[in-house]
Amino acid sequence: MIGDIMSISRLRMGTDGEGVSTLITLHGCPLSCKYCINDYCHDKYCERGAYTPEKLIYVLKKDDIYYKMSGGGIVFGGGEPLLQSEFITEVFRLADPTWQKRIETSLNVPWENIEPLLSLTDEWIIDIKDINEEIYMEYTGCSNSVVLENLLKLKKRIPPQKMRIRVPYIPDYNTERNVEKSVKWVRNNLGIEAEQFRYFVTGKNE
Repeated sequence: MIGDIMSISRLRMGTDGEGVSTLITLHGCPLSCKYCINDYCHDKYCERGAYTPEKLIYVLKKDDIYYKMSGGGIVFGGGEPLLQSEFITEVFRLADPTWQKRIETSLNVPWENIEPLLSLTDEWIIDIKDINEEIYMEYTGCSNSVVLENLLKLKKRIPPQKMRIRVPYIPDYNTERNVEKSVKWVRNNLGIEAEQFRYFVTGKNE
């Protein structure tokens, strides 16, 4: 089994959950977000790193002491990491049980990509873009129906403290009122207070 890796970013603090973390970003994504910060995840010809789960664990062990002392661990992002859920599952199974294991995802993937990771993942960091399907479609090029279905399924399978829901204000695509509606949907349907944040677009005066 080989993981199609974009980058491995070590010794991260405060951006991917608590503690010191290593972020592993993976190629591939079903979305075409207009302000994508890793748009080369769609590029079939850019440089890529091929790792077996064992080889990646070898790299991750270099920071074992930092994970254990800070309560940090490993984070998979992308692109959409859950397109390579089999690879992530094997890495999580091989990882030290004291490491925190997190996934940053849009959750716009089939449920079968999610289910094997339910018992292995300590935190799901989910950027839901916007609950409004028209806004979501305009911004990503995809429907969000699968996202909503997966959120409701997650609610039934994992405790709420394992879900970190993020709702962005996206310039030119949604409004503060849209964000409020998304936050309310999350509160009413998942029992979670969503984190609000803002996309900053390079070269635009917001």
